[in-house]
Amino acid sequence: MFSLNNKTMAKTRKNKSTIISRIKHILSGIDDSMEDDDKLSMVRGFWQAGQLAVQYKDETGMRLLDIAGLLDVPVWSLQRYTQFFKTFPKGYPKKYHNHVVNWTYICSVLPVHDKKARDFYLQEACRHNWNKYQLIRRIKEGYFYGTKEIGRAKTKAKLKEKNQRLYTYAAEVIKIVDGDTLDLEIDVGFKTKQEHRVRFRGINCPEIGTPQGRKAKKFVEGELNKCIVQKPLFKGRLAARPMVVVKTYKLGIFGRYTVDIYYLPGERDKEVIAQHGKLLNQALLDHGFARKA
Repeated sequence: MFSLNNKTMAKTRKNKSTIISRIKHILSGIDDSMEDDDKLSMVRGFWQAGQLAVQYKDETGMRLLDIAGLLDVPVWSLQRYTQFFKTFPKGYPKKYHNHVVNWTYICSVLPVHDKKARDFYLQEACRHNWNKYQLIRRIKEGYFYGTKEIGRAKTKAKLKEKNQRLYTYAAEVIKIVDGDTLDLEIDVGFKTKQEHRVRFRGINCPEIGTPQGRKAKKFVEGELNKCIVQKPLFKGRLAARPMVVVKTYKLGIFGRYTVDIYYLPGERDKEVIAQHGKLLNQALLDHGFARKA
């Protein structure tokens, strides 16, 4: 009986040693090259290393820190490999749109828990050849969830007016920056006007560099073109700018006021626009060009 136990223990030690050797062999053979075939090989190697490390950890009960010591690799690297395997336990996508899903893309999407969102980000990164920073920025901004809602013709989301509104002003639209950002010349009274870049309260539109973002901007342009008011400028020239009413709220994180924009085609009276005008923020939501922030 004692002899049998010794043989079993020896076999177990051999199996454990074999796993460590295999992981070392895999990692030593990885070539971080710019060639697509080598990128595929690198990602495959990291997935296999993660798979074996998880197996070794489950069989031995050892900490990843100790396993990393046996492998002579940084523990954060081993953590990344095991997270990769656990996130894609049945395999991972290798290519989208003839573009290799590289290790940078994989690492960027590992914090994303939603499988559909992960797949979406990987596909879009390959389609547009995003770099690491472009991909991470879109993940942080919730780009996937914004595009999910953009295609809807209507939305039930409704904005509630907040109590901390500061002031209501008449304003002229200098520039439509994107679907939820305007440059305004605001009449603050006493024959004083100030230029401000403002962001719509309570909503987010897709980035202007996306098809959905361009559609949102085009919608805003179409709505505000109905509100153009011509007025004398100087030497007989006329200024033609959309007139709106802006209700300002507290400053946002980028030092811009968050605002409600009211508009009413053909109307110049600030009070009438404020009372009877359409809320552009809500119109963007209702037409599916924005989502609630």
